[in-house]
Amino acid sequence: MGYVLINIFILFLIVFFAGSFMYLITIKNTKLKSILTYIVMVVIAFITSKYIPNDYKGWTKTLATAYLIVALVSVFKKDTNIN
Repeated sequence: MGYVLINIFILFLIVFFAGSFMYLITIKNTKLKSILTYIVMVVIAFITSKYIPNDYKGWTKTLATAYLIVALVSVFKKDTNIN
């Protein structure tokens, strides 16, 4: 149970830091900003995997890969309405 909670905590921290960073950027909510948010999440997840114990490195690398896939999908998605 503790392992799952730590993984969820890592997930929320990555999303929180990326969201906070993108909040500070002064561009409008566009497709570019959403793609940049996912790219920032990828970078944070890879950096996190360098500095945490071995038990959680696989999880953060999986998160980084998932965020990268979502970023690539959002690049090629034509019908994006972001408010």
